Amino acid sequence: MLTLDALAATRSLVVCVGPGGVGKTTVAAALAVRAARAGRRTAVITIDPARRLADALGLDGLDDELRRVPGLPLDAAMLETKAAYDALVRRITPDPGARDRILTNRVYQSFSRTLARSHAYVAMERLYDVTASGAHDLVVLDTPPTRSALDILDAPDRLVRFLDERVVGAFVGEDARGPRAWLRAKGTAVALRLFGAMAGEALMEELAAFFEVFVHLRAGFAERAAAVRARLADPTTSFVLVTAPDPTHLSDAAYLRDGLLDRDTPIDAVIFNRAFHAAADGAPLARSAGWPDEALDGPPGTERVRAAARALRAHLDDDNATFALARARFGAALPPTTARCALPVLDAEPTSLADLAALLDRATAPQGR
Repeated sequence: MLTLDALAATRSLVVCVGPGGVGKTTVAAALAVRAARAGRRTAVITIDPARRLADALGLDGLDDELRRVPGLPLDAAMLETKAAYDALVRRITPDPGARDRILTNRVYQSFSRTLARSHAYVAMERLYDVTASGAHDLVVLDTPPTRSALDILDAPDRLVRFLDERVVGAFVGEDARGPRAWLRAKGTAVALRLFGAMAGEALMEELAAFFEVFVHLRAGFAERAAAVRARLADPTTSFVLVTAPDPTHLSDAAYLRDGLLDRDTPIDAVIFNRAFHAAADGAPLARSAGWPDEALDGPPGTERVRAAARALRAHLDDDNATFALARARFGAALPPTTARCALPVLDAEPTSLADLAALLDRATAPQGR
């Protein structure tokens, strides 16, 4: 069973998945910092635009370009869908004329900003670009929340189906004789004319032009999709599920857990973040240890203050017991090979590299079951 240290030290790709609002991006950054401080050339690709993360990494900001974190062999980037698509088109389209036709095409501009799952497609392409470069020993991918993470897993096959000759051919025709050739595609002319009547002639022209250019890139997309599919299934790739132990987040995490297992994707570790209230020594509070009654009686104060402190301790103790039960129930549906660990509720979010480096040190031991 892997520990978090072993993940950071031995894996070449770590994919962090989980619901939104559970600290998944922070955990992904902490894993990346852990690996970089051990001397591994590391990249972390995040989907979180929060300024806080850039500040914690010592950067002025994050965008689609990899930026070096000061003092570490660590690069970081934020996946912004439109910018990432534009960069992709520039990388894979050597012909300047074709490149300009794609970038200025209204269908492409809408596709790259708003199409359902377009974020998953470009995340797949960005992951391919970073891993294929060979510049890093470890890449940590922070995925979009919940269901979108499964979209990234499905994106390689879905993109190949989308670019299938029978689909694209319906718009450009087998001979691709210009932007109106889709009207001559057998069996589709009536449907396409009807769609054209509803959407407008100009939009249909741009749609046909969009497919006409992209059809020539189909083989490259298919090759990269196959490479990413193989990369995600590689033994040196690990999936880490990050969640919090409250019912709403656990429900979303269960959807992810079951979706990954249904896809025969092993979950190497589950990290329960904000999963317990810690005593001064870092261990979970408990009625029998960690916060003795004498600590409440020591300082001078009224009985009302001491009673309030005892009530707060009882409340935190109850939270810890509830969280522990929730973690156990969630973990019962996981394979025995999946490592489990819990991180405490923090007084404040990590705001520096030192904070990120220390975060995983606060995981409950052992870091396995």
